[in-house]
Amino acid sequence: MATEVSICSNALRRLGDDPITSLTDDTERARLCNAFYADARDACLRSHPWNFAITRASLTQLSSTPAYGFDYQYALPTDPYCLRVLSMEFEDYIFKVENLATEGRVLLTNEDTAKILYIAKITDTALFDSMFVDALTAKLAANLAYPVTNSVTLQTQMVKIYEG
Repeated sequence: MATEVSICSNALRRLGDDPITSLTDDTERARLCNAFYADARDACLRSHPWNFAITRASLTQLSSTPAYGFDYQYALPTDPYCLRVLSMEFEDYIFKVENLATEGRVLLTNEDTAKILYIAKITDTALFDSMFVDALTAKLAANLAYPVTNSVTLQTQMVKIYEG
């Protein structure tokens, strides 16, 4: 089973560097892994509809109405946090996600109920799919390549591997 440390260590190994034993190690590599890990994980989750991260929810309609363009607005899930809305209950439903100053992140639509399929922010590595672990490792290697090796060439190679 993958752990945050094993994912980071494998990313460092892809760069030809030594692994870490903890994200709190007193080393520059551990500090870099700690700095990049969460953003890389969330970017990878958003990039593909990973089965382990797809979640369904019925949204709560907010009392305020959108300023224009739609009839209703709904609060997006916060537990687990919604990284990306994939679809509403019916494919022909039109929606938009916005960040409003007073309401936070909301889903806008003309539908009087809102059931969504979304990518949840999954942080428990025990739930990660093996293909996701590989993609996250590649993303971390791309992010860490220049800070760890000072090589633009290696960074470019790691970005291509991740994008593949």
